[in-house]
Amino acid sequence: MPETNIPPCLTHGARPRALHTHDFAGIITVLDLLIDTVSGVGTVSYSRCEYGYSYNFEGVVRALEDLITSISGIQGGGGDDIAAGSGIYFTSSGDYTVINATVVSASGVSISAGSGIYLSEAGTKVNLDAAGAGSVTILYSGSTAVISGTDTQGGGGGGGSAVIVSGAPGSSYSTGSLWYDTNEGRLFVYASGAEVSNPDWYQTNAEAIALKSDTPPSGTGENSPPRDGSIWYNTLMGSLFVYDMTTSGWYETGPERSFAYGPAAPAPSTEGAGWLDTNTNVLKVWNGSSWESIS
Repeated sequence: MPETNIPPCLTHGARPRALHTHDFAGIITVLDLLIDTVSGVGTVSYSRCEYGYSYNFEGVVRALEDLITSISGIQGGGGDDIAAGSGIYFTSSGDYTVINATVVSASGVSISAGSGIYLSEAGTKVNLDAAGAGSVTILYSGSTAVISGTDTQGGGGGGGSAVIVSGAPGSSYSTGSLWYDTNEGRLFVYASGAEVSNPDWYQTNAEAIALKSDTPPSGTGENSPPRDGSIWYNTLMGSLFVYDMTTSGWYETGPERSFAYGPAAPAPSTEGAGWLDTNTNVLKVWNGSSWESIS
């Protein structure tokens, strides 16, 4: 064997030396890489033992068996100019034929599967083959694709139309339209058809955060009006309240307070705690630092 390769070997270079160790470990490593390589040419029966391959004859045989399984599932192209084993194959999707491929050109340019992009002239030119649907058009200048048109499929706000920003949604909407209610500070989506039994505006964001203040939420300014089941934490009393829309009232979620009773002041816990001083028959409330008579 000559000491140098002229011209140099594509894999080993000018010196004809193996890139891996000359033992079972080297053989298994090369077979492992070969299985990886096969996985990228369009096979539908890729197989690799999840337990790995031991560095002995048994490991070599198992690796070769997985390689055979992987090779057996290589798909042919199905086209006049596509060679079997190229990794390109067709599948049907409704009225369309989808090209599935992962192609690497001679210059190392990778083309994504099903992208509608293919290589010609030995991988030096990229051609875009794409067509718009409905009222959508695609213009390709050779370097840039411009997609224009309007959505004719769903008519929904989530599909590209503007969000309605108003105190009322008006009448120019359809299923999927979005409406930001400036009165309530909430985002709604209009749902109808399919499995929706009651077409209507549905709130997109749940009330998951308790309102926190020393006074009940009023709905003025930046405060959203309270809804049935809204939660408010009263910072003065240290209690949690729930809003009932039927009675338009806030109801404390904890047990009802009972005043302490006796001649000696109790140990206060939170602001608003009460105590009836039996020495003076006066009701007092803890204001955070002292007991204050409410008379």
